[in-house]
Amino acid sequence: MRMARYARRGAVAMAICGLAVLAAGCAAWKAESSPAVPTASAGPLAGLTASQILTRAVADLKTASSVHITGTTKVPGQTTAVDLTVGARGCTGTIAIAGQGSVLLLGTGDTVWMKPDEQFYQAAGVSAAELSRLAGKYLRLSAGRSGIGALCYLGQLATQIGGRAGHVVLGQTTTVLGQPALQLNDVKLPGDAYVTASARPAFLRVGSGGGGYMDFTDYNAPFTVTPPSAAQTVDGASYNF
Repeated sequence: MRMARYARRGAVAMAICGLAVLAAGCAAWKAESSPAVPTASAGPLAGLTASQILTRAVADLKTASSVHITGTTKVPGQTTAVDLTVGARGCTGTIAIAGQGSVLLLGTGDTVWMKPDEQFYQAAGVSAAELSRLAGKYLRLSAGRSGIGALCYLGQLATQIGGRAGHVVLGQTTTVLGQPALQLNDVKLPGDAYVTASARPAFLRVGSGGGGYMDFTDYNAPFTVTPPSAAQTVDGASYNF
């Protein structure tokens, strides 16, 4: 039973790893301490350091009502595709792990629901008897206990992106998702971020350094989360998730 519990909670941890890489993993963007800090030379961000630009982008993300996050993250032995809309107090979307299945994710308030597919359950070591009871159901999890809470709510996600240890410097100016963009590079760990070259810089893309990245689109689009009914849910803890 203990091994099953570890395997299943490990499967949940792997499912959220894609966003964990985005929020707190391979890349970092916090203030550099050098007294001679380069600043943007042109445009609405002229005169601002990379750290100041990052601070503005994080503040903008915190005030957004929603954002659509899509992309792929890569860590050794795992590729995760994410298609998730995150709001102030909830999220909805899918997370798919190559070769190990996918989950539909819903979150609101202090509760998160995951609806795994059969492949995910099999990878987590769920027996055929249990699968017959779980198929088509949502697993109800505590947002805090599952570790998803910090990734499913926009303010917490923004805080994690902005609070990672490291040093950020200005990179190239380019076009990302059809918009003029400024690159922010981490000088100690692989990874970068692209923000709009505007007076209110907003995240366009965050790279994890392993060849994966997440795009941020559809800021402030209408967004609601409808929790599944009681008949559609089971307590994840009862099945060691």
